[in-house]
Amino acid sequence: GIANPIGMILSTAMLLRHSLGLETEAAAIEKAVDETITAGACTADLGGTLSTTQMADEIIGRL
Repeated sequence: GIANPIGMILSTAMLLRHSLGLETEAAAIEKAVDETITAGACTADLGGTLSTTQMADEIIGRL
């Protein structure tokens, strides 16, 4: 896949924070996304070469 999964992943962080009150967990997801982008691991729309699955795996690996 070529879709960028960041929107979906950050939506999950919002759900955890605003619906379930899980601030720590939401912050961990946001930090993992930020670290992934900062490391240059990106999908094509952000100038990288990763697939949807590879991008998600990079983020998961930072959790």
